[in-house]
Amino acid sequence: MQHQQTLIVGKSVGRVDSLEKVLGKPVYTMDIVPENALYLKVVRSTVAHALLKKVDLSRARNHPGVVAVVTAEDIPGINESTALLPDKPLFATDRVRFAGEPIAAIASFDASVAEEALELVDIEYEPLPAVFSPVEALEPNSPKIHANGNVAKHLKVRKGDVEEGFKQADIIVEGTYKTPFQEPVPLEPEAGFVIPEPDGSVTCVGSIQSPYHVQTGIAKILSLRPEQVRVIQAVTGGAFGPKSDEIPVDVLGMASLVAIRTGKPAALVYTREESMIGHTKRHPFVISLKAGVKKNGKLTAWEAKLIADTGAYASLGPLVVTRACFHATGPYVIPNVKTDSYCVYTNNTIAGSFRGFGGPQAHFAAESHMDEIAKKLGMDPLELRLINILRPGTLTATSQVVDEGCGLEECITKAVKESDWYDKRLKFKSMNGMNGTKKRGLGIAIMYHGNSLGPEGSDFGTVHMQIDPDGTTRLRTALTEYGTGARSGLLQIAAETMHIPLSYFKLDPPDTEYCGDSGPTVASRTITIGGRATQMVAGNLGRKLRQVAADMLQSSVDDVEVTDGVYRRKSAEQSVTFLDVVAHAYANGIPLKEVGTFTAPKCDYEPETSQGTVYLQYT
Repeated sequence: MQHQQTLIVGKSVGRVDSLEKVLGKPVYTMDIVPENALYLKVVRSTVAHALLKKVDLSRARNHPGVVAVVTAEDIPGINESTALLPDKPLFATDRVRFAGEPIAAIASFDASVAEEALELVDIEYEPLPAVFSPVEALEPNSPKIHANGNVAKHLKVRKGDVEEGFKQADIIVEGTYKTPFQEPVPLEPEAGFVIPEPDGSVTCVGSIQSPYHVQTGIAKILSLRPEQVRVIQAVTGGAFGPKSDEIPVDVLGMASLVAIRTGKPAALVYTREESMIGHTKRHPFVISLKAGVKKNGKLTAWEAKLIADTGAYASLGPLVVTRACFHATGPYVIPNVKTDSYCVYTNNTIAGSFRGFGGPQAHFAAESHMDEIAKKLGMDPLELRLINILRPGTLTATSQVVDEGCGLEECITKAVKESDWYDKRLKFKSMNGMNGTKKRGLGIAIMYHGNSLGPEGSDFGTVHMQIDPDGTTRLRTALTEYGTGARSGLLQIAAETMHIPLSYFKLDPPDTEYCGDSGPTVASRTITIGGRATQMVAGNLGRKLRQVAADMLQSSVDDVEVTDGVYRRKSAEQSVTFLDVVAHAYANGIPLKEVGTFTAPKCDYEPETSQGTVYLQYT
């Protein structure tokens, strides 16, 4: 389509769902659980590492009001609920590996009855040695969490000659930095329900991030074909990562077992406590850094060892340590780099996806270390950073060339000016000299973040668009909204591309019944990848509308321009509206539907040394 004046992209536009949220209109999972649904409660282990010698559920089964009790024995398919590695069962069978691991689920029409029955379960454990430190878990004699050892992933970065780089340095600074578990606490705890269909299929509704991941997981558990599992995302009250991991498969997988066994809808809704026990956390890291630097502040070498505690099961830990590994040097030009990143099993609760995906831990350590280097050199920490930052034409730790889009120096310059950095630093230094008990300071930390999936998976997005007879222009995608504003962003792109007012556009809820697979809704990829798919599909639909308008105006397509939903013939004073064009298309049997998939180029890098392009773009 020829260039037109920008309508809304780049302008301040109110979120399309803001009014309904303010008015309390969003319909969350708990608002739509069927009235005749059974409610589940989960039997969980009370020890961190043990063999299951006996699980007696007889008293719970016989408790008045209990309708069903399900265990691994009731799974018709595969007892597995995993995000990446096939290491985590839906229900524990012979062994438990962390306190809180699911062993069974109890269902009743009254959730309080199911809760009471939990106390009637008799479990006999044979304790096993446990390990709770990822550093200790790497030791040769440490208890083994899994048969193949305690390392789920080891990734390396090798650039230049790190030993030679240390020889070139005037000083060497070493340090170890630790970050803890972090709990995401989405406002809405995990919730989902499953409806058994007459043909043996199931419909799953829940608070989730990635519908097709859930579809694959449930199909595997129930031994169904994926198309027999319909997954609908309800309005989701926050996610921050865990709702893209195993937890939606856990919730809907357990509910689906009850649903197919009883023929009744079944719901599992976590309390806040159950949510905190069940879903993944931010990975704790132990990061050891060694940096070589010249007296003028120029970095010559950087060696890093990152040890991440992924808990009892891997979840997406191997990919978290991948991103952490690539970002372990911070956004600096360093000619010689050696990084080793380990994803380690322990008997702690599971860690997995969390906003930033390993980047925050790596940058915390790198920026703390840069401050330590500045102290050793007696240099302003800002000046040290400006000497070493990535600029257009320089190389990252993976030898990826930074292009002209890198605005890091401009960003820092503006931040320094706005914060009055130099004057405030002098002022605070003077104040600290007068008062040794209370100190004030001004610090700086910088970071970069690889957007989208890069080496973490195939990066694609699918978008469906259709125009109804009343002009409602529906956009459908399996990429989800859970508070980020993605709905508004995608609709802005569609409206801008077609030059139709935003008020005509609507984003339907993600539903595997009519949305093609778009990969997971993670890694800031909805607008990046889904936006490109939207632009492509909207462009095709927009060209179709211009052709219809040209036919109505008895002109060529090139002689028609569209602005704000009005199609004008440039060579004559004639025009038709968007609604006129839609009505004409329907009257003449012209389908106003388009679907398309955008796939990002593959990242070209060498896996053994991690040299090359690991992410196509950075923030």
